[in-house]
Amino acid sequence: MKIAIMTQPLGKNYGGIMQAYALQKILKDMNHEVVTIDYNAKQANFFYKKARLPYRLVKKVIGKRKAPINMEKNISFITQNNKNFIVSNIIQSEYIDTSNSLKKHFRKSKYDAVIVGSDQTWRPKYSPNIYDYYLKFLRKNKIIKRIAYSSSFGVDNWEYSKDETVGCGKLAISFDAISVREQSGIELCKEHLGVDSTCTLDPTLLLDKEEYIVLMSEHCKKEISEGVYTYFLDNNKDKISAAQYLADALDTYTYNCQAKCSLSDLNSSELEDYKMPAVQDWLTSFYNAEFVLTDSFHGMIFSIIFNKPFLVIVNKERGAARFESLLSQIGGLKHLIYDFTEIENDISAIKKITPLEINELNILKEYSMKFLKDNL
Repeated sequence: MKIAIMTQPLGKNYGGIMQAYALQKILKDMNHEVVTIDYNAKQANFFYKKARLPYRLVKKVIGKRKAPINMEKNISFITQNNKNFIVSNIIQSEYIDTSNSLKKHFRKSKYDAVIVGSDQTWRPKYSPNIYDYYLKFLRKNKIIKRIAYSSSFGVDNWEYSKDETVGCGKLAISFDAISVREQSGIELCKEHLGVDSTCTLDPTLLLDKEEYIVLMSEHCKKEISEGVYTYFLDNNKDKISAAQYLADALDTYTYNCQAKCSLSDLNSSELEDYKMPAVQDWLTSFYNAEFVLTDSFHGMIFSIIFNKPFLVIVNKERGAARFESLLSQIGGLKHLIYDFTEIENDISAIKKITPLEINELNILKEYSMKFLKDNL
């Protein structure tokens, strides 16, 4: 079959890139022809950008901004390593940034099926246009097969407006099969969209560890696992202190594989400080770790894949459901903490944390693979 994948825009998020890579590889290994749609939010217009420059200039003059005032022009440089990985490992469509262009692409490409997923494709504030992730642009196409695979709402509460709920509900009933990434998503689908669904694994968990090892940077790999690897999406001094406390207790050190400065901080004038390390180096950092401390869903997943002891500091604003759903199914809730102070308060118990057993995970993997095969 010729299959299109609709997922979140790729480039700035390691987990998003890896789930897109994994789903495409799984489908290609099934001998399908696969294209991931390069769909992005439409860029701000020229006048909006110009209007923002004086504000940024003032912030820079008074010392509240160190980053270049035209930071958008440097995004390609900042994400160059990620883009290189995507170009080398993920087959993509042409760049698309409007619903009309999306419709034209599908009209000319003649896909047999489209898969929406994975990651938070059904979270309105993260998607360029939520209706497009329910395939509104295909509403007149009665032939193409529509599948949602491990599509995620990200949270266990309903974030859609009344109009979005009604509109997406009408579109959801046209799907041939729906699976969601979290158990809570089953209830959200039923209650708000009026459709049945099932729960499947994030695509990254469908590949074996060895399939990621071949992607790694050989120059970074270590013979012996050591150090507390930290991967934080929302970094702060408290998390850094907690990581250091954990490392001291384990008689080791901390390290990370992220840009020195995030795009939300903008506290450096050096452009190099914002450049994201290569995906291969990011993967290798999990492989090398003695222990992983993270607040990221995919940070948790790759800790599991590489069989590492780990703790997840739950980021409540980003959503706890995705962590709790997976870990509750595989007996791993002890790996969750909801406050960084839990590390210092119970360090003796935390030091005893071991890698997760994967027997239950293998059962879920078989079920998830069967969902894809049966519905294609």
